[in-house]
Amino acid sequence: MAPLTPATHRVIVVVDVVGFTAPQRILPDRLAVREGMYDVLKSAFTESDVDFGSCATEDRGDGALIVLPPDTAKSVVADRLPERVAVALRRYNWTRVPQAQMRLRVAVNAGDVLNDGKGWVGEAVDSAFRILDAPQAKQIFAVSDRMVAFISSEQFFLDIIATDPGLLPDSYTEVPVSVKSFTGKAYLRLHGELAAPARTPPQPPAEDRKPEVDGGVHEVIPAEEMADLKYHLTRMKVPQLPVALSRALGPAVQLPRLDRDSNAWDAFQLLLDFNAGPDGVPPAITFLRLLAESVGGEFRSVAAEWIEGQARRLRLGPALERQREIRLPLTEHPLLYLTIMLEPVSVDPTRCTLAFWRQDDPAVWPPALGDVREIGVDEIEHRVDDVILKAEDVWSDQSVSAAVEFLLPRELIDLPVQRWAKEHESGRPEPLRYGYRLGIRSLERMRSKRWHRAWHLRWNSMQEDPSPDRLHYSGCEEYKELPIEAVLSDERWVGLVMAEPPSAHPGPGAAPDELTSALRGGLPVVLWHPEAGPEGLRELIDWVLAAESGFKGLPERRKLANSRATMPFEDSLAQDLVVMWDDPKRLIVLDQPLNPTRE
Repeated sequence: MAPLTPATHRVIVVVDVVGFTAPQRILPDRLAVREGMYDVLKSAFTESDVDFGSCATEDRGDGALIVLPPDTAKSVVADRLPERVAVALRRYNWTRVPQAQMRLRVAVNAGDVLNDGKGWVGEAVDSAFRILDAPQAKQIFAVSDRMVAFISSEQFFLDIIATDPGLLPDSYTEVPVSVKSFTGKAYLRLHGELAAPARTPPQPPAEDRKPEVDGGVHEVIPAEEMADLKYHLTRMKVPQLPVALSRALGPAVQLPRLDRDSNAWDAFQLLLDFNAGPDGVPPAITFLRLLAESVGGEFRSVAAEWIEGQARRLRLGPALERQREIRLPLTEHPLLYLTIMLEPVSVDPTRCTLAFWRQDDPAVWPPALGDVREIGVDEIEHRVDDVILKAEDVWSDQSVSAAVEFLLPRELIDLPVQRWAKEHESGRPEPLRYGYRLGIRSLERMRSKRWHRAWHLRWNSMQEDPSPDRLHYSGCEEYKELPIEAVLSDERWVGLVMAEPPSAHPGPGAAPDELTSALRGGLPVVLWHPEAGPEGLRELIDWVLAAESGFKGLPERRKLANSRATMPFEDSLAQDLVVMWDDPKRLIVLDQPLNPTRE
């Protein structure tokens, strides 16, 4: 057992959120409250000239224990902290609906404490928690209209507050404390009057009037500006409206469904009912910022003025700046991915595991695991069809291109996914290659972290120089005498065209395996064809890579090759080309066992 550090005299602050587990608070509300509590405390401590980062903090779920640095002046804590907590809390509550607003009980004490490696202990810590739970203090606070109950221990009050008339000791109420084995006194003062309701502004014309919002939501945008907002938002074309809505709400909130004819104004009104997230910015303001960045034009400057005004009024400047740093803007040409993993069941060769990850926001990766099921090998294509159709139901409001990729082990590498179709039950199935960027990925490499460094290096190199001459054709005379590992070790190569399809079960004593060598070497692009000869295959690939974008345009050009009538090659040549397009930036975490539901 490690020796204990000597006890030191510290100021102790204990905080509790009143009614944290109240039934009207759902999970997103509680997440917002927890994050909000820490934002309030950080702001209050900073404004009290106490570095919150130098404090020792223990999270208590619905509150926190904070042990201040040894050199903290007690008089500063008593003088500044209570009112600064109230001011910061008033700012926080102003932008939240009632379910995410909060009131705080704050207890302060001082005494000798030590840390035993598991947490802070000492009589001063125990006493701070006891006075925090003083029943009479709770009762007085419950019937008040204040936001903060500041409770001082008897000794802290007598030593610091009672000796300084500037701290208004007469404004404290003495309360008895009898909690568990603790019996004594504490001193209570309430802080933080609720903000007075704003003057009712002139109403806009009836046709432009914002509907009343239930639940007492504070106006994020003043009502007099609503008519102007409506004018711009109802006329705005936003092809990625569901993505903007999802980005504004954040990942902790389930995306509400919009009607097919909904516009940006409808989405904005919907967002006014939602709490600010952990970043402290109301989602309605986030939504306007995203639109301004993506739409541009006159609305960019108009929205910037609105947002700047609200940032000043609600003191959201730092929060908006942090948000800009971590929340990506809407991309010009976004792409949604549906990644479907298939893997044989080791004890039953007639069964396999199907799992999928569906991306609903082009900027969020990795997406959550959607489902895991065990299915028959003979029904794979139809079960994949089910997954794709459910994804399309979710994506129905999106105006975004999509890719379907199959994460396959070596045993299933020869699955003819490029020949699969969707909507089988319609009687007229449509080939997947027409509607999606279609490709495969290596499950073997995804799980082999020892191969990932080389993989990242080659991918980054390809992004910097995507020229087609970085594609190596297996079997060419120039490299005939060299082992495939030696050839692919040349950093010039980022892609490989295999002379023949890879074997699903390469023998351990066979010649060096081209696919394994490519995966180990980090090549992100591997191509092969089940039937084509070398000349026809080269002709097809030369066309696919002929665009100025080179390798970067390969997935889209490969899709285009399936739909063009005038091509210098046979249809079956393009249809059966297998493309392994393996992006190391889009890893799927596979370090946990997948427990399938058996069908």
